[in-house]
Amino acid sequence: MSLKESLEKCIIYEMHVRGFTQHSSSGVKHPGTYLGAIEKIPHLLDLGINCVELMPIFQFDSTRNYWGYDTTDFFAPMDRYALKDPVAEFKALVDALHDAGIEIILDVVYNHSPNLPSEYYIMKNEEHTNYSGCGNTLSANTSPMKELIIESLHYWVDEFNVDGFRFDLAACLTRGPDGNRLNPAPIIDEISAQFKEKKLIAEPWDAAGLHLLGQFPPDWGEWNDQYRDGVRKHINFNEPFNEQWNARSVPINYVTSHDGFTLNDLVTYPEKRNENNHENNRDGTDQNFSIKAANKQANMKAFIEHLLNSQGTPMILMGDEYGHSRKGNNNPWCQDNELNWFLWNQLDANLDWYNFVKDCIVRRKERLQ
Repeated sequence: MSLKESLEKCIIYEMHVRGFTQHSSSGVKHPGTYLGAIEKIPHLLDLGINCVELMPIFQFDSTRNYWGYDTTDFFAPMDRYALKDPVAEFKALVDALHDAGIEIILDVVYNHSPNLPSEYYIMKNEEHTNYSGCGNTLSANTSPMKELIIESLHYWVDEFNVDGFRFDLAACLTRGPDGNRLNPAPIIDEISAQFKEKKLIAEPWDAAGLHLLGQFPPDWGEWNDQYRDGVRKHINFNEPFNEQWNARSVPINYVTSHDGFTLNDLVTYPEKRNENNHENNRDGTDQNFSIKAANKQANMKAFIEHLLNSQGTPMILMGDEYGHSRKGNNNPWCQDNELNWFLWNQLDANLDWYNFVKDCIVRRKERLQ
């Protein structure tokens, strides 16, 4: 089964497969797995979600990165998320989501990798470059990496029938073999041509200062950090905000994502508290536009109402529907624990907030009909 809802009509839910059901309160038979996620599809339907964006499920080294942004195999579903057979069980998840009327977008990481031959990378003076923030920046616009990306995308489309891709640090994909930006970038044009029937979403920046918001092709979606920061300053600090969008691409509007504060923490912690990451609180952004709000619930409601009343496509972070807190950690990339897990017992304890979020989604869908 294949679905084709317009990007503008999607309610995107950013979700981590393991984190969604790993907590004991999930009550699923196989927690932390593709099969466990299937058991919780009724929750997504009840909330009003019609599109999930899965954080990376390509094979990665889970001892190095809980989130999954360290791909080691571009042609294999993550085995840690499977009971026995990762391919069969991930197919089952895709099919179950489709049967429920929910599309599935994969967050894909083609900007760096730890284990490819040197010809796959942007090298300078025989040394790796670091446009990705993780080192080992891949050379997306030269062979053989360009061919690997296209073959990999076809594998996930042809074998699993996924509905689209969100490209992590997509500005990296516009860099040439010397590290400078290419405009147009051959790999972006090739993806646009070969996967025009799929949803294509760019995170339109990289870790070396290249910021291309509004510059990706028509019909692509773009993570809109301008919206994120603007609405945060507007609601938390009463600053004026003009959310006008002049590009031909589609803005993916969000207040929170995996990267940064949760909605609850955005109105609770004026500063990040990342000591548990053992990097002396140096990691994670310092520019959060967060506060300790006098009335947390009022600010949280204002954020959700603004998000779901805005033009463009809204994206909701897993757990924000019950007010999940990471205790002020705005970069829990290494935290395989309750900081990142969906706490189903808290959902039951915060039904008034959950119903408010759900009602806002219902009203948005009614306006778009």
